[in-house]
Amino acid sequence: MSSFEAAGTRISIDPETLREIVLDPAALTEWCAAHPTDPRAVAFLRMLGRLDEAAIAGRQALEAPGLSPVMRAVRRTRYAHVLQWQGAFVAAEEQLDLAAEETGLEDPTSPSSLSALASVFQHRATCRFEHALAEQRDQRPRAAGRLWEAALEDAQRAQYMRERLGVAAEGVIESSRQTVRRLERRDLDG
Repeated sequence: MSSFEAAGTRISIDPETLREIVLDPAALTEWCAAHPTDPRAVAFLRMLGRLDEAAIAGRQALEAPGLSPVMRAVRRTRYAHVLQWQGAFVAAEEQLDLAAEETGLEDPTSPSSLSALASVFQHRATCRFEHALAEQRDQRPRAAGRLWEAALEDAQRAQYMRERLGVAAEGVIESSRQTVRRLERRDLDG
């Protein structure tokens, strides 16, 4: 199980669901209350299960003036992750596709652009993973299989980029490896 630290609290990734598990929700809740306009609050509110608040904060973060394309992509990715957790998979994937485009608008070869693109691929992989599981539950195995393959491809791209860029923390690289391992099992029964 991979883990990382955010806002002073430890967060791990469930190896089956690929969702974050907040180990100290009270500390993260306190951080969100102290930093309501920090763009990272979108992700933290999502992890706390406060999806409506996270969606509002995500939309507001995208409306901030003067954002560089890469920063807009980062914020769009956070918002898309909220949509994913709300079950709005198509809307989330549309936002992630836009974020992928935005990462190349500034300098497509810069480490920050490539790092942001790797993050978009990672999040799109988990979105497609959850979407595939939902399609399988709804008795649509072909759609589930196509989404699963697309998720695996995105996860492999994210892992490859993160391992070779030299700018990702080991915990971030490990989360990509964990995602690839989970998808390679091809267990659509989740």
